[in-house]
Amino acid sequence: MFLVEWVWGSLYDRFDRRLLMGLSALCMTALFPLYTLQALIPYFVVLQFISGALGVAMGPMTRAWVSDESPAKSVGLFTSLWWVSLTLGQIIGPVLGTFIAQVWSFEYSFYASALLSFLTVLLIPISFPKRRGISGGAGSQTIVGGLKSVLRDRLTRFLFLSALFAFMGVASMRSFLPLYASGQIRMSTLEIGILISATSAAQLIAMALLGLVSDRFGRKRMVLLGFGLSSLAFLFFFIARSSYELTLVALVVSVGLSASSFLLLSLIPEVAPARLYGTVVGVYGSFEDAGFILGPAAFGFIWAAYSPVSIFAAASLTQILGGLFLLPLIRKRCRRK
Repeated sequence: MFLVEWVWGSLYDRFDRRLLMGLSALCMTALFPLYTLQALIPYFVVLQFISGALGVAMGPMTRAWVSDESPAKSVGLFTSLWWVSLTLGQIIGPVLGTFIAQVWSFEYSFYASALLSFLTVLLIPISFPKRRGISGGAGSQTIVGGLKSVLRDRLTRFLFLSALFAFMGVASMRSFLPLYASGQIRMSTLEIGILISATSAAQLIAMALLGLVSDRFGRKRMVLLGFGLSSLAFLFFFIARSSYELTLVALVVSVGLSASSFLLLSLIPEVAPARLYGTVVGVYGSFEDAGFILGPAAFGFIWAAYSPVSIFAAASLTQILGGLFLLPLIRKRCRRK
């Protein structure tokens, strides 16, 4: 995903977007049944790489479409609704997949995934109006040229770095919160399941509300407030001693991360030229992926070298750094170009 996401975003600026999304979904339709073939088990890592490279296309393309089509005064709302849709898929998908696997077999879970991908192919022409690029778009630039143009912009670079540190903080929750709850707080399996569901529900509600509120009171200030809240809330893990205290702290952190990480995407139209939305969103997504790559490795080292609770101090630092890189965007008046 890290290597390929920005390429899909760049292609979004140059070709028929419906065709590219349909091609991605069609390839995934053909790919999922391959996981059920015994002869391909030794090549599982290869299948995973191909799955990430093809499946990631939907992320930058749909997010760039939101940036393209959202009214200027409602970007925060529509961005939050995009995240809500994604989160619902992440909640429903594992339940549906494991239910199918339990009733029939794991092979049928992959067949169901292929069916859903094919339904996506059929829905794309209905859901997305035909449109080729933006007048005066990026078609005259090479993909590498568009990438260089994006990276030369100072504010855009700061936004990318802010995303990197923001999603390192998200990675600390996703990768280590269940381990910390089990090993340090001695929470039961059921309690950990409730903890994870509660934090997902908190993020779902927060994303929907914060998107609407941010359009009225300022998206940049709301994102900065999220960085501040999450950086402070991470430190309260040091005093959480029971499952209830840990759950409460995790809920507050999740709300802060909803603003600092997920709402951060809504700032792209403020710094990116419309003709390069796809490229900017794609590179932004690659920095998100980099946060998920670097975060678990860095926090795992800190866990082993110092103490488990120290990872939350490091996560707090990532949120502070993310907020600092956002400050130039706060100070400068940005507008859609």
